[in-house]
Amino acid sequence: MKWLNAARVLLALSPAFPAAHLSAYAQDESSTNAQNQSKPAAVEGSVPAVSSPIPAENRKLAPTNLANEVDAPAPRPLSRERIPTGVLPMARAVQLAVQQHPSITDAVATLAQQTAGVDYAKAGYYPQIRVGMGTGTSNSASTGGSSVLASASASQMLYDFGKVDNQVSRSQAMVRRQQATVLKQIDVISRSTAEAVLMVHKYQSLTDIAQGQVDAVDKVLELSELRANAGLSTKADPIQARARVQGARAYLGQMSSELAQWRQKLRTFVGEVGARQVEVLPGLEHETLWMSGTPEFQLLPEVLIVQAERQAAKAQLATTRASKWPTISLDATGNKALRGVNPSTYEKRGIYHSIQVNVSVPLYQGGAADAQISAAAAEEAATRERIETALLQAGDQSRAWRELAVGAQGRLADVEHRRQSILSVRDLYREQYQLGTRSILDLLNAEQEIHQAEAEAQGLLHDLWQYRLEYVSATGRLREFFGLNNKVVQGMELLP
Repeated sequence: MKWLNAARVLLALSPAFPAAHLSAYAQDESSTNAQNQSKPAAVEGSVPAVSSPIPAENRKLAPTNLANEVDAPAPRPLSRERIPTGVLPMARAVQLAVQQHPSITDAVATLAQQTAGVDYAKAGYYPQIRVGMGTGTSNSASTGGSSVLASASASQMLYDFGKVDNQVSRSQAMVRRQQATVLKQIDVISRSTAEAVLMVHKYQSLTDIAQGQVDAVDKVLELSELRANAGLSTKADPIQARARVQGARAYLGQMSSELAQWRQKLRTFVGEVGARQVEVLPGLEHETLWMSGTPEFQLLPEVLIVQAERQAAKAQLATTRASKWPTISLDATGNKALRGVNPSTYEKRGIYHSIQVNVSVPLYQGGAADAQISAAAAEEAATRERIETALLQAGDQSRAWRELAVGAQGRLADVEHRRQSILSVRDLYREQYQLGTRSILDLLNAEQEIHQAEAEAQGLLHDLWQYRLEYVSATGRLREFFGLNNKVVQGMELLP
C-alpha cells in the first residue's frame, strides 16, 4: 500500500491530474473496501469452484435450515422398556438392540422395496391397457375442422422366449439377497451389542480390582503410619505408601473412565438399561457349550448373499440371451370421435378398431446384445468364485478364533497359579514388615503385583470370552446363541 499512497501524492502535485479526479478515485476505493469488508471472510487456503457456478442462496450451508427443508425426523428415542431391577443379561441386551436398531429397519425397508420389484417384473405377464383423449384441427377436405378423439389400446405378450420369466427370477434372487442382508445386519448388531456388554463386564471387574487395590494400599499406609508414630520405622515409609495410594487411585479413575465409555456405547444399543450392571451369557463361560454343533458355512449370511447374487447373474445372462429372440404380442387399438370427424374412418363421430398379432425382434444394435451377454457371463463366473472365497474366509476365521480361544484357556490356569503364589508372598511380607524384618517397599510391591495379576487374569478371561463370541459369530450361530430363533424381530420372523 505504500506505493499506492506515494502515487496519490505525485498525482495530487501534478497539474495534469485535477484534485477532483483524485477525490473521486479515493471514494471509489473506499466503497470497494467497504464492500469487501461486508463479505464473509474466506477460509485461508480455500479454492473457489469455477467449473460450475453455484447460486448465492445455495452457497449457505446451515444444518438447521437443511434439516427443515429435507423434513429430517427427530432422533428416535431408545427403548425405555422396564426390565426387572438388577443386572442386564447379555442375551436380553441383544434382544433389545435388534428390536430397535435403525440399520435393521433400513434393511427391512429395502427388502420391501425388492419385493415390490418382483411384482413389477410379474406385470409383464398381464395386458398393458392405455386410454387417452385428444383434440386437434385439420385443414383436410375430408376431415377438416376440429375434432375430439377418445382412444384405447391393449397389448398382451403371448411369447417372449423367457424374457419376463428371467426378469422375475432375477427380482426374486434380489429378494433372497436382501433377506440374507437382513440376517447379516441382525448378526452385526447382535455381535456389536454382545461385545459392548462384554467390555462393560470387563471394566466392571477391573474397576472392582482397582478399588480393592486402593483399599489394600490404604491399609498398608495405616500400618506404616502406626509404626512410624511408634518409632518402629522411619517417616519415609508413610511417604512411600501414600505415593502408592495416589497411584492406585489414579488407576481406579482410569478404569472408571473406561467403564463409563463402554456404558455409553452400550446405551446406544439398548437405551437407559445400559446403565445397569451386566452379566455375560453362561454359554461363553462353559468350556464346551460355545463349540457345540457342526458349523454350516453354507448358511452364513455372507455366503447366502453371494449365492443369491449368482442366481441374479444367471437370470440376467438368460435375459440378455433371450433379448436376441423375437417377442410375440397381441395388440388391439380403438378410437371414437366424440366430436367432429374420426381421421381413421373419415366419418363424423366414427369408430375405429383393429386387432393384430405383432412380432418384434432387434435386427442390429451395433453389437450391444453380444456385449451384454459377455458381461453377464463374466458376472456369473465371478459370483461362483466369490462363493468359494466366502466359504474359505468363513472357515479360516472360525479356525483362527477357535485356536485363540483354546490358547487363552490354557494360559488362564497359569495366570491363576501365579496369582495364588503372589498372595502367599504378600501375606508373608506383611508379617515380616510388622516384625520389622521386611521393608515397606517389598510389601507395597507385593500388593501391586497381586492386583496386576488379578487384572491380567480378568483381562485374559474376557479375551477368552471374546474369542468364543467371535467363533460363534464366524460359524453363524449368533441368533441361536442369543435365543433369537423363532422370534419376530422388527416384523421379520427368524427361523433356524
